[in-house]
Amino acid sequence: MLSRLPLLIVVICALSLFIVACSEDEAATTSDTGTTTETTEVSEATDETTEPVSDSTLKTLGDMKSGEKFGGTLKVAAQASLETLDTSFSGAYVVTTISAHVWERLFERDAGFNAKPQMVSGWEVDDAGTTYTFTLRDGMTFHDGSSVTSGDVIPSLKRMWETTAAGDMLKGQMVEDGWKEIDDHTFSLTFKQPMGVVISGMAAPWPLSNIWPERVANTPAQEDYGEENAIGSGPYKVSEWVRGDKLVVERFDAYVPRTDEAGSYLAGSKIAYIDTIEWLEIPSEESKKAALQTGEIDVWDGAGLDFYTEMVDDPNIDVAKYDKHFWTYDFNVTSTGPASNKMIRQALQAATDIEALAASMGPSDLWSLCPSRYRCGTPLASTVGEEYYNEKDVEKAKKMIAESGYAGETFLLMNPNDYATITPMGQVLKPLFEEVGLTVEMPSMDWATLLSRLPDPDWDAITDWWVQWASPDPVADPMLSGTLYFGNFGDDPEVERTKALRLQYAFEPDASKQMDLIGEMQLALYDSAPQVMLAQWASIYPYSKVVKNFDVPVFPVYINAWLDR
Repeated sequence: MLSRLPLLIVVICALSLFIVACSEDEAATTSDTGTTTETTEVSEATDETTEPVSDSTLKTLGDMKSGEKFGGTLKVAAQASLETLDTSFSGAYVVTTISAHVWERLFERDAGFNAKPQMVSGWEVDDAGTTYTFTLRDGMTFHDGSSVTSGDVIPSLKRMWETTAAGDMLKGQMVEDGWKEIDDHTFSLTFKQPMGVVISGMAAPWPLSNIWPERVANTPAQEDYGEENAIGSGPYKVSEWVRGDKLVVERFDAYVPRTDEAGSYLAGSKIAYIDTIEWLEIPSEESKKAALQTGEIDVWDGAGLDFYTEMVDDPNIDVAKYDKHFWTYDFNVTSTGPASNKMIRQALQAATDIEALAASMGPSDLWSLCPSRYRCGTPLASTVGEEYYNEKDVEKAKKMIAESGYAGETFLLMNPNDYATITPMGQVLKPLFEEVGLTVEMPSMDWATLLSRLPDPDWDAITDWWVQWASPDPVADPMLSGTLYFGNFGDDPEVERTKALRLQYAFEPDASKQMDLIGEMQLALYDSAPQVMLAQWASIYPYSKVVKNFDVPVFPVYINAWLDR
């Protein structure tokens, strides 16, 4: 998943005013009101069976290196090369996965995808339903020793809301001067009208809305704040970064976890059992496999799908799966090249043989066809526009290219050479694009280089994948908001149309009418073709059986996991 991306990661959360579906197949409920004020606002995410942390680990907070579960170094083969840790600058999967250990958010998602308070101890909503007042929990410090205050939170939110789909919507509904720092531990947000999506929006899972020190948060949203400013308040801190080789985090001993709820994915009590975690950049899939089988690494993040059967059959290895990905290739609608021509985008969409492309990626039991913007088998799945999906009509595409006014200009396709679950796509798409009449350039580049080039105006298309958790519904969907890839869809007339439909969706109380709006938005995307939806698929995460309490409900997180060597 890319910058504003994709990673590029789930469960359907319909962030509407009155209806918020917060699990894959059934609604989960939570009040939008916090812990001190009763209200009839939309329920947004609460677990009625919440239990306090009973593990003896809380007795060791004064010395986080004690206890039989504590200790050791976990080594992970990173899924791709790492260029930044700034989630505002890049929403890439590898950035998201690592930063989840180093930074925290005001609200987090638990394993059931419910929004839970993390950095806040409580919140209130006024009688008008427009002002939300939040209180930060005590004891939070950044890795540089400074305390976390409201003065850090407000600029962090402002920065992230420049680049996130849900944040963009919330910001657009705020009154002028709606941000208020009340004191070091209290701040408020005021909106133009009651909104039942505030808490869900603040817990939007991608890009992660990290909280930084104020001086870092004041960096412009689309500028990388730099390695020296990789300062969070989470249970791990960055200790070493050798670009192109590895990134290492170590336990932050001053971190104080929540004690009111047991840890569940990114929410609740976060215990750093493992001393250090290393993400290693290993160049080939075969090398990663050998390293896992010989014990040189413990986790193979996002293995190539062709290795699935071999990994499942290995008695020393377990395989976690996350089955809510979908492959895409995405256009730069504002490109200085051919991709700015809608007819060319439509032609390539019509030409694509999705089954052939998916077959090049891995075995058929790990992928399936799906014409829906929101994953098939979920409450928001729609078949509107399916006649434009998997047309595999090369002759139609050739005719459209000929009629488009295309005059042989170079079409720049960016495809990474180091990403097992993306790289093969370029080998299928480049000859297809050439067959329909384009002059295609596909330079060799790694994933980090590709991400660094996203702000450039000259690229035409990128190969990519997305995950359901990154765009679970229209409110959180960056493709509909125009925030994707540094706004490279922001000037397209269809984006303005879908943004209006998206806002209408958020305030529509009738579920059937919401689905009608989803159909309209989906058809608009098929017509404008800023992105070609391909197959949905399952990613795999082989790991050594010495790693305990580990699963992948969305993306891999090693907080609360431990090693049994």
